[in-house]
Amino acid sequence: MESSSSQPEREVRAARNQALFRAVNKKLEAINREFEEVTETFTIACECADVNCVQMIDIRGEEYEAVRAKPRHFVVVSGHVYSDVEKVVRESDGYAVVEKTGVAGEEAETLAELEGA
Repeated sequence: MESSSSQPEREVRAARNQALFRAVNKKLEAINREFEEVTETFTIACECADVNCVQMIDIRGEEYEAVRAKPRHFVVVSGHVYSDVEKVVRESDGYAVVEKTGVAGEEAETLAELEGA
């Protein structure tokens, strides 16, 4: 049986993992902007809570910007949703936009502020 503190700790870890992928995607943004005119999409890393995930997602630039505007929102490959720490906001072809909830949401907001996202 898990201790009562394990769920909040899991939520914080999940938010930190996802914030790491958000930071990677922020670095890729300049490259994506260069190719957006030709490809009409950005290619970003899945922002799921699994640090071993290496899947990539094609997303329209304006959709990516809408997700980045909300620090609790992340883009994940369909099926990479951790329903105990996030909820699906919307789904698209091959990916979902999720919102971190509870402690994970608070951590995501704090990390976004620290990153200047």
